[in-house]
Amino acid sequence: MRGLYSVSAVVCGSAVLIALLSNFVTDGGTKKLLRLVMGAFMVCCMVVPTARAISGISADWESGSSALPGGATVDEAFNRQVTAQTKLNLESALKDILEQNGISIRRAEITLALTDESHVIISDIAVTIGTEQEGERDRITQITETHFTVRPRIITE
Repeated sequence: MRGLYSVSAVVCGSAVLIALLSNFVTDGGTKKLLRLVMGAFMVCCMVVPTARAISGISADWESGSSALPGGATVDEAFNRQVTAQTKLNLESALKDILEQNGISIRRAEITLALTDESHVIISDIAVTIGTEQEGERDRITQITETHFTVRPRIITE
């Protein structure tokens, strides 16, 4: 962002300088030469930062596929983070949905699986309940299947 600010300042300052200098120069040939030089300067002021930005993007792109110390690439590490956060969000959503239906559970564990490189599915749902919720097994199963299309394993503690 700092580079964009400095480039903008140089371009604006150059535009003001060109306007002032062109007013002081009266000769037609010198005025054209001044405009040519200043126009080239303005183009360079815009092209150089753009070229640097593009080279920075390509360097970032190449580093995105580099291996991390654990043997995983940056993309794989990011995918693991997204999958872990999705798992937590789904578990929280399941608990909230059951609580909205008057069922308090101890724990919900959702297992996610990759079907290929770009698809994640819910492969298993385990719901842990206390013995006092034993009579709610059918409702828990129905609610979970309705919202997640997966039949849960219900564990009693």
